[in-house]
Amino acid sequence: MESIYLAGIIPVPQEPLYDQLNHVLHLLVNNLVQSWSPGLCLAHMAVNTFGCLVQCAVIPLVCNLLATCKTAGFSGLGTSGGKFCLFCLQDGTDIRNTNISSSQCHTWQEHLTIAMMWRDAESEGAHNKIYTQFGICCSELLQLPYWNPIQFTVVNCMHNFFAGDLQHHC
Repeated sequence: MESIYLAGIIPVPQEPLYDQLNHVLHLLVNNLVQSWSPGLCLAHMAVNTFGCLVQCAVIPLVCNLLATCKTAGFSGLGTSGGKFCLFCLQDGTDIRNTNISSSQCHTWQEHLTIAMMWRDAESEGAHNKIYTQFGICCSELLQLPYWNPIQFTVVNCMHNFFAGDLQHHC
């Protein structure tokens, strides 16, 4: 990784709703789609005077837990539809089970299918039902052909450990 780009900061305590955040992400995602395929042609560089074609991608998404949920399309922990873990199907009824091998994890395809159901729902009630049942909504980042929210989402350890937020995540 050669470059890191700060796309934005979500202000608290008046952070945007999921659909509001998607409107902001839409502008960034449109640029990233074009930067991925066909890519960007850099006309002249010190190393290669004839230029070169480069591809740009967002990998990984590094945020605190709230921003991770809102940006990647996961329900927040403790919300209606909130799951115990962002990445597996475990819920709060099995909170004492910390054996990772006994938990069934989401797959990218399952996440994408549910997110598209949420996106295509025809009413707010249908959105809420899908969100409550699965803990997933549609993120604008899913428009990126390579984006995998299960593999590319990282909860920032600075917020979890050093700022003392970990105690509030469960």
